[in-house]
Amino acid sequence: MTSQSNPPASIGLVQRAIVVLGGLIVLFLWVMFYYHNEQIHEERLTAEAAEHLNLAIIIAENLRQMADRAKAAGSIYSSERQQGGDVAERVSRLLAGDPVFNRLSVFDERGQPLFASHDGGLERLPPAWLERLQGTAGTTVDEPVIPLALNADRGRWPFPNWRLPLLVPLAGSDGQSGQAMLVEMDIGYLVSLYHAIDLGQTGFIQLLDASGRERMRADSSGVILGGEVLTPAPAHGGGAVYTSRAGSTLYQSAFHSMPQHGFTVVISKQYGEILQSFRAGQARQLLFNGIMTLAVLVGVFWMVRMLRGQQVALHTLQQSQEENQQLIARLESEHERSSRAASTDHLSGLFNRRQFIEVASQKLVEQRSRRRLLAVLFIDLDRFKSINDTLGHRIGDLLLQAVAGRITRLLEPGDEAARFGGDEFVVLLAGSRTEQQIIAWVDQLTQRLSAPYQLEDSEVNTSPSIGISICPRDGGDVDSLIRHADAAMYSAKRAGRGQYRFFDPSLNVADVQEFYLEQAFGEALNSHQFVLHFQPQVDLDSMSIVGYEALVRWEHPEYGLIYPDRFIAIAERSGFIIRLGEEVIALACRQLAAWGDEGLDTRVAVNVSALQLSQPQFSEMVLRQLAEAGVEPWRMELEITETAILERESLAIASLETLRAVGVGVSLDDFGKGYAGFAHLQSLPVSKLKIDRSLIAQLSNSHDDSLIVSSTIILAKRLSLQVVAEGVETPEQLVYLRLAGCDLVQGYHFSRPMPAEQVAEFESGFQAAKVSAE
Repeated sequence: MTSQSNPPASIGLVQRAIVVLGGLIVLFLWVMFYYHNEQIHEERLTAEAAEHLNLAIIIAENLRQMADRAKAAGSIYSSERQQGGDVAERVSRLLAGDPVFNRLSVFDERGQPLFASHDGGLERLPPAWLERLQGTAGTTVDEPVIPLALNADRGRWPFPNWRLPLLVPLAGSDGQSGQAMLVEMDIGYLVSLYHAIDLGQTGFIQLLDASGRERMRADSSGVILGGEVLTPAPAHGGGAVYTSRAGSTLYQSAFHSMPQHGFTVVISKQYGEILQSFRAGQARQLLFNGIMTLAVLVGVFWMVRMLRGQQVALHTLQQSQEENQQLIARLESEHERSSRAASTDHLSGLFNRRQFIEVASQKLVEQRSRRRLLAVLFIDLDRFKSINDTLGHRIGDLLLQAVAGRITRLLEPGDEAARFGGDEFVVLLAGSRTEQQIIAWVDQLTQRLSAPYQLEDSEVNTSPSIGISICPRDGGDVDSLIRHADAAMYSAKRAGRGQYRFFDPSLNVADVQEFYLEQAFGEALNSHQFVLHFQPQVDLDSMSIVGYEALVRWEHPEYGLIYPDRFIAIAERSGFIIRLGEEVIALACRQLAAWGDEGLDTRVAVNVSALQLSQPQFSEMVLRQLAEAGVEPWRMELEITETAILERESLAIASLETLRAVGVGVSLDDFGKGYAGFAHLQSLPVSKLKIDRSLIAQLSNSHDDSLIVSSTIILAKRLSLQVVAEGVETPEQLVYLRLAGCDLVQGYHFSRPMPAEQVAEFESGFQAAKVSAE
């Protein structure tokens, strides 16, 4: 039957492979298209930026050389004046031989004119320019600068748009800068020097003064007047490339500054023109990719349609063969069912206990005579009682039948299976398996039984706890093997759901002790054998103790002090967890009242289990305990986990909001240990976030050790939550958390959990150590 179903399955596999291959080809085409376009786009912008930056440097250097010539003119003037020569004649010859400089004027330290090569010049230097001159006092001849443009409210700019001024400080006879020369350059001549440069249709050159005001703009056709202002202005110093904007048009701008001369050269060009050739090629490539994609899709559609026709024909033939085989199998099954009715379980169709022991005894003799291993598996379904109580016995019966079916389908010749009652199944593995093969079979069984079950309209999830005993290692008779497999199953159930364990003689000791603790739990609650130990929580800003976390311990009369990792699971399994939680809250309230009488108004945090939080009267119980002890609600804090809320979310959140409304604090514990996330955290009524010790343990005094911790602290602050770090054990962890902005810490670095009677002494010692450190 399996071989007949292979051809249609193979055709379906080929169809999927063709579709996947076509999808990969299309994906490759478009990934390469976008990758290639991105590369060309960046290369085009980078090349244009480098060209413009080089051009800006060349123009800036050219202007610097003109400034040097202006500086030389100032030196000539100073020399002639000191030697008593004919200054006017010398300056006139200088201007006549220089096509760039149009006019030249000299002013004293008060800005009054001393000399002018032409009429109609400045009557005096503007105050802002005089401040520039006064700023160079104490030097000889300073560098020429392009002076700042005058503001519109201070009068009209004194020079025509085709002249550019250069202010040259002059040295006086005493070596101090007392005078200034104003050289006016011909902007038209400057622009003609760059006429041969190809700036494109939208490219242009700008000359800006030190304040970012535009003093000249030109393109390949000449000087531009009244152009739109580009924002932002370039930064001063060095050179760089940035994006500027004129209205809604974007430009790529490259600039080079010469702060010593007070000007910046900017070359700008629209992005649209820079990328024009790139976009033309992009359109062609887009058309090509579209054609190729269409061709691939047409080819895939044709091949899938052809294979589907073959699949339909093969499926019709296979269906006919399967109907014949099902008829034969039904007849054989009816005959087998009638012969085994007396020896099978009526619900699951497996052997019952009596028949299984009889068959297993025969198999045991056969296996031992052949010197082969025989394994007995004792299987118990996790959460079966909860499923039965919640969904009803009909769903429970259907689940048992489904489990029996999955077990039966895995059995090989010589193997047997039985249902002993309830949700307990037993499997006997015979044949020639080795121990490793037995493990592999059990792994497969665990996976099969852990898969979801669709029973009527309900999806049910369960998992097996499996104990394994092997003959002859763990026993020589069937009863011993079943008993030992049962003990191993309980060990697997304690380890968690979906586990399996082999029998080990030490399991008997653990079983007896756990059984004794479970039997003694009720009496321990009645006789108040549970006590609280307290671990301090320290504020990192003030380095003061702001509260304690209450941790429960069992003072057992025989075993001594027992920690919660040994009895919490027993309490949850046996149903004592609700009474234990109420006892812990009562102990915490009484201790808070006692500390209040002693003048210690501190705060205590208590862990709350999921079962506690799911009780409808939980908030009423907490408020009643606080009222009976006479403790203010703000001194009590409840630590919950996100899993505890998700069990019965609406009821849990309602209880917590009631408690928060009267002042009881709520913190989210073990954050980072499971799947808790910030997306769900916003809906929880919590005010604190406790980072799990597993994350804190990785920290050292380095900022890059744990991005998770620092990111968690930042996001918690964004949600207005205080952050508490658990498990702080080293000074390096403390330093890191303080730098990261953590609010509170607790851990062995400060103190291990201590009995209540040691708290007062610890607080005194802690305060003394703090004072001495200060």
